[in-house]
Amino acid sequence: MKRIVVIGTALAVLVGATAAYAAYNNYAGTTTTISKGVGSKKKPVRLSMVQTLKAGAPTGERAAPLTSIKTTLYGVKLDAGKLPVCTDAKILQNKASPTGACPKGSLIATGRVNALLGPGTDNSGSMGTPCNPHLNVFNGGPNRQVFYFWTKSASDCGTLTTGSTAPYDGHISYKNGSVVVNIPLPSDISTKVAGQPNFYSSLIGEVLSYPKTVNGKAYMVGVGCKNHKRPWTATFTAHKYGGGSETQTVSGATHC
Repeated sequence: MKRIVVIGTALAVLVGATAAYAAYNNYAGTTTTISKGVGSKKKPVRLSMVQTLKAGAPTGERAAPLTSIKTTLYGVKLDAGKLPVCTDAKILQNKASPTGACPKGSLIATGRVNALLGPGTDNSGSMGTPCNPHLNVFNGGPNRQVFYFWTKSASDCGTLTTGSTAPYDGHISYKNGSVVVNIPLPSDISTKVAGQPNFYSSLIGEVLSYPKTVNGKAYMVGVGCKNHKRPWTATFTAHKYGGGSETQTVSGATHC
């Protein structure tokens, strides 16, 4: 009987340790704030949005690197057809510039990211190097957004400067009255930062702002609400240290 109790206790401790080890990230601080306005398909209203992402990790550790972020916004349409289009290729034509060779009026959002860079073999906070780049988002057409990190100075992100990482795309779709923006994060900014093998980026926070107008034209518009509210969700997928992945979803709503 004593042997069974000892084995049972050992298994309980092992299961608890495994669960703690698996839960790398906590996104409870994530919020999405959208300006008021209901709108309809016939009479859409211009909207602005501020998306705040926060990734928490156990004390003394770095968060697991994100591999995708998916945002769902109810009653929102991205009216991309009114704005000039930028592509990855246009950014790479002048990759040392924060806006590449993108046409004027294609920049739809700006933000700042706070992260730690460090080895994938050691997720301790002491091994992390601060990386706080700026982020530009461009209109890539009706089904796409284009993201590009840039730095104002060499101290923003270790030794990395504008052009050290490549632009990447978010994919736009619509489902059940909501716009869905799915952003797969390439290894270039997640688990192989700037092309360096086993070099991870651990998010601390990000604030991204979409203005109500871009050169006098609307990009984000409201076309409806649900019970006077605009529900949203943000789904995060991260690559766990040691292999595998974990996914978490945070949800909320703003008043229309």
